Amino acid sequence: MMKQDLLSRRSFLASAAASAATLQAQNKKHIPIGLLIYAVLADWRKDFDGTLTAVAKMGYEGVELTQYEKWTPVRAKEVRKLLDSIKLKVFSTHTEPEYFVPGDKMKAAIELNQILGSRTVCAVRGLATTPTGIGYHAKASSEADAWKEFTEVLQKAAETLKRNKMACSFHNHAVEFQTKDGLRPIDIVCQAKDVVHHVDVSVCRRAGTDPIAFMKQYPGKTECLLLTDGPPDANRHAPIFGKGDIPWKEVFATAESVGGIKYYLLTHGATEWTPLETVKKDLEQYKLIHG
Repeated sequence: MMKQDLLSRRSFLASAAASAATLQAQNKKHIPIGLLIYAVLADWRKDFDGTLTAVAKMGYEGVELTQYEKWTPVRAKEVRKLLDSIKLKVFSTHTEPEYFVPGDKMKAAIELNQILGSRTVCAVRGLATTPTGIGYHAKASSEADAWKEFTEVLQKAAETLKRNKMACSFHNHAVEFQTKDGLRPIDIVCQAKDVVHHVDVSVCRRAGTDPIAFMKQYPGKTECLLLTDGPPDANRHAPIFGKGDIPWKEVFATAESVGGIKYYLLTHGATEWTPLETVKKDLEQYKLIHG
């Protein structure tokens, strides 16, 4: 083979490889990254507009709003105007179980979410642990039947929300992934055909369940992953994202292949930094790890 032909062949292979890499990058679906506002709740309460603006400037694409249920439609319109001006979307809303029961509260929640442009209304907890505690108060006497009752409520809510072009999701705590008397509540909730899940990766692992195995067990059910690293230290401070022991690349690969992921939410508790400094560091690390 002549030297010129060899160089031409090498150039062709290099060009083909570059084209393949470019095509792969173009075909990779973009997964939006948002923030669970609970992570900066103290700042948000003090300076609502300023905190959301700071979050948008960091590079977050959206948020999951919390403590919005008692807003008026007028207030929701004010918030939507602000969000549009800073180009921040409402991916979901952190919503108490009572707003998923048919009635005036549910109608009001749907109206607020429509104004805000939410894509998902997320039930933030399951059964109430005490008669006067927060959570869903089931009529059923046995725990298994209570979870089935709650799951039916979520499924019916999901059908209503679907008609309003929104999804219904469930945010797990440790209890849903823990087996008691042969019952793992999350397996019951997953039977709801139209209910998707917001899986808190760190909480799931601490409860003894592998989030990767969960996503494979229930393909297409994980709309969102809450991204907090772990384990926490003696002061209950979680490490900055990517500095713990969670295999994030494998988690992301599973979420984006079989999990059904639509967006990610970073969420962080107490650290040695301020909440806004913390979520900025988390986002920087996320971009390094996920790309």
